[in-house]
Amino acid sequence: MVKKKRRPKFNKRKKTLREKIKPLAISFTVLSIIGLIVWGVLRVMESPFLKAKITWEIDTKLPIAQTVLKKSIHALTNNKYQFDTDKIKQLLEFQPWVAQAHITKKWLSNDIKIKIKSQQIAMRWENNDCKKKQAPHCTGYISNNGELFSPQKTVKSAAPLARSKANPTIVMQLYQDYQNYQKQAGKMLIKSFSKTHIDRLVFKPNIKVNLGYQQKNQRLARFLKTYKKLRKKVARKRLDKATYDMRYPKGFTLKY
Repeated sequence: MVKKKRRPKFNKRKKTLREKIKPLAISFTVLSIIGLIVWGVLRVMESPFLKAKITWEIDTKLPIAQTVLKKSIHALTNNKYQFDTDKIKQLLEFQPWVAQAHITKKWLSNDIKIKIKSQQIAMRWENNDCKKKQAPHCTGYISNNGELFSPQKTVKSAAPLARSKANPTIVMQLYQDYQNYQKQAGKMLIKSFSKTHIDRLVFKPNIKVNLGYQQKNQRLARFLKTYKKLRKKVARKRLDKATYDMRYPKGFTLKY
């Protein structure tokens, strides 16, 4: 006779309310802890001690205020914990008076240091195509790098005056020619330089020299030699307000 195995009896006791609530309570506790951690991290991030900071080193010759520079990059730096230095540099150098913005990041932090170099005026500039000099982009300056810039804020300057078209290539050539002419002229200082289809120089106090568009260095050399000889024969006052046209192959014209 084979004995049947009895199946084990299961405890069919119903779970108490406490046992049913326990998993929910654990889940709620875990979620609360996660929420507290997230809240704490956000609070810590909002702390002014963790926000990235900017320190400035500005060229004393810069004619615009630091507030102008800060305003120009406000959208990129307000309540930020990390800066986009490339965009900050681009915006700062868009300011006409800023020649260069050099940005360095401090070690073990997101703080940055911005060093601003101001444009240096080599020449004042006027646009030959403008009838009214007060119009936008009709006046400006040429930097010591041969760069043309036309800021809204202007400053007084005793630099020589340049006149040309508002073309970067023409302006650069004008500046290079000016440097060569001034080096060749030595102690005779150039007061103004106009570059159109021909080159015209005015030396201090008011000596006008027309060099034309060919053999300009040779013509300038001939003028300097001629002027030196004429000083021995003609009164200085007359020579210094005369107009010299050096475009003739073997000579020149002189108008008092």
